[in-house]
Parts: sequence; C-alpha cells; structure tokens
Amino acid sequence: MSSLPQRRAARGLPAQGELTAALDIGASKVTCLIGRIDAAKSEGFSLIGGGRQQSRGFTGGAITDMQSLERSVRLAVEDAERQAGQRIGAVRLGITGPKVKSSLVSASLAPSGREVTVRDMRRVQAKALAGLDLREGQILAVYPVAYRIDDQDGVREPAGMVAEKMGVLLNVITAPTSLVRNLTECLTRAHLKVDRIVPSAIASGFGTLIEDERDNGAICIDMGSAVTAVSVFVHGAPAHLDLVSVGGGHVTADLAQGLGTTFAAAERMKTVYGQADFGAPGLAERIECPKLGNDGRLNAVRMPRAELTKIIAPRVEEVFELIHKRLIASRLRNVLPRRAVLTGGASQLPGVRDVAGRVLGMQTRLGRPVHAEILGESLATPGFSTVAGLLGYGLKGIPDVAWAGAAQGFPGVGGPGGRVNRTWAWLKENF
Repeated sequence: MSSLPQRRAARGLPAQGELTAALDIGASKVTCLIGRIDAAKSEGFSLIGGGRQQSRGFTGGAITDMQSLERSVRLAVEDAERQAGQRIGAVRLGITGPKVKSSLVSASLAPSGREVTVRDMRRVQAKALAGLDLREGQILAVYPVAYRIDDQDGVREPAGMVAEKMGVLLNVITAPTSLVRNLTECLTRAHLKVDRIVPSAIASGFGTLIEDERDNGAICIDMGSAVTAVSVFVHGAPAHLDLVSVGGGHVTADLAQGLGTTFAAAERMKTVYGQADFGAPGLAERIECPKLGNDGRLNAVRMPRAELTKIIAPRVEEVFELIHKRLIASRLRNVLPRRAVLTGGASQLPGVRDVAGRVLGMQTRLGRPVHAEILGESLATPGFSTVAGLLGYGLKGIPDVAWAGAAQGFPGVGGPGGRVNRTWAWLKENF
C-alpha cells in the first residue's frame, strides 16, 4: 500500500510540512498568505505569515501599470515572508475581472449496460469540451456540476455504476489569454512562479461557504472595490460564475461627486458613517462632512447622516439588481439556491445585507473566512476571504477535473497558463 506522501504526490498535492502560498490581486489591495501543510489540521495547513499592500496598476480586472503592480506584489509578499520567517518561490494566484467567463457544456455517451469507468468519465468530459472556442481565452478550471446515469440526475460520482447512457454537465471557467500572460509576467518579474491559477470568485466561495451551504446550494457574492463576483454552488460544486463591474469603489466615487469632496475623504465618510439601508436608525444624526471650498481646501460642513444614505443606497441597490437579473437570465435559473452569503471588503458597509436580502428575495448572511480561527483577528475578515480560499484550494478534493488531469502528468502538460488547455487537447486526441 502506498504511503500518504506518495498518494498526495500522485494527486498533485503538496507534501506534509511543505510551504504553500496564495496571492490575490484586487483593485484596492494585494494580499498574500503563507501556510505550511499540516494534515493533522482540519484546514489542511497552518498559517505562518500574511501580508497586505495597497494595489496599484490593476483596475477593473486589467493591468494598467506593470511596474506599479509588480511593486505592490513584491511588498505584499515581502510582508508575508517577514512574518513567516520563510522565503517563497511560487504562489497560487487568484484571477478576476469582467472577462473571466463561466460556460455550461454537456455531453453524453453510451456505456451499453456495463460499469462506468474513470476512462468513460474522461471521455464524456472531453466530448463536452470539444465544442469550446478557446481562440481568445484559456481554461482555468473545469467543474463537474452533475452526472446523469440513465434517468437518474444529480449523480456526483458515477464510477462503478452500471449505465446504458451517461451524461455530464460541466462548468468551464475561462480567462483572456492576455490577462493570464501579463499577470504571469508580472509575478515572474517579482521572482515568483505561478504554480496554479484559480478563479478568485470560486476561491471566495470555498473560503466563505461552510460545507453544508456548498452541498445544499448557496450563492457567494464577493463585493470588491471595482468588481462584484458571484459564484453559485450546487451539489457541492461551483456551477456558475459571474462578475458585475460595480463595487465599493464606485460607492466611494459617488460620494465624492455628490458631496463635493476628495476620494480619500469620501472613503472615510463611507467607512465611519455610511449606511445602505434607509430603514436603519440614526439617520437623523448630524455629522461633519469635509467639502471642497472655492480655494480647493476641505472645509467641515454639518449635514444629516441620511444625506450619505441617499447617495449610497441607490448604488448598492443597483449592484444587487444587476446580480438578480443575471442570475435569472442564467441557465441555472430553475435550480438557483435560495441562500446568499456576502463577503469582500464592501460587504462590511452597514445595511448591505438588508438591501441584498430584499432585492434578491432570499436569506442572506454576512460571511467571513471559514478558516477564521487559524487566520487570527487581523486576517479573519471578509476582505481576506478570497486569499484564504486560495490557500486551502486543492487540499480538500475540490472537483476541478482539468487540474486533476494536469496533475497526473499527461504528455505535453506544463506551464501555468497552458497546462490545462494542453491536457484537454491530449484527452480529445486520445479519446
């Protein structure tokens, strides 16, 4: 019988005691966590270091200044390394942006009454992927949403079952090739290797949803600065991903314009006095608001707190209205979960949960990283849900069949961006 380290290596997992690192690049911040693999812990790792820096050069899911972004990455990684007392050479990278796409594809084949094998599963997966147009994108992940065995739907693991006909529904996540290449180049300049690229929205789901929510169905809404990411989990698997190009930074910009103040002052007003729900108490309170005078200087002006809500509430409602419309228009509209979990820095604005529940028409809660107990007080906040999910991604059997294929060493597999695409090319050629 093979040893545990050998079995982990065969599955492409890091060995006991090995360092693992995750890097999340967002519009407002770059975060890095470093852990050490520890199979004795339920999380699969022990956290030994974390770093955070303001993000520069990355806006709206695209690199706008390579040198500035490289510096932000270096500083965040150096902070984490200093705390961990260890140097890292590779990271698991989260990728986001409005051009990261989710597509549902399906296919079927006929085992003709015999037992379904792993080879059959690969064949039907490759058949489902055969029609994808990848001329301008790369596959990041492929998640089996469900298998169908004859008339039985919702099968998670068909291997060993007897079937006349077997079908599969896959959720395929793709990203623009240019974005993948430029992010990889940025990290290369920072002397880091990308050992895996993961959709940030999916990492947020795994970092925030408890196991019961993933199994029974839930929607994770990660409210970032420039983008709000939505991931839908059904039968324990990521079944849908969508991104709305509106986030907390747009709320701040609205305040700056509406109040006639600077962006920095508007951000502080939002953080200290902001409220997204008109039904909340205390809106009659008068507060001091810094406004730009004719001389270009900030002058304190007293105003009701409700004036902020008049600006904040419409933008927050817009975010959830866009999410609701896109969910209803998706192929999952008939099986959408009725539970939502909010995470991300912008979700901490008071009243957001109430607005989300009202607009989406479902039970809604605020979520923080499920590994909060080992992250510590400073990191166990919604703003670190994505990077926490990245650090634990792949340690608990997440059903990413594209990476499972790449980890088995198929011919021609290699490189952070193209390994998954070449894996599926090999599958289609051989099956």
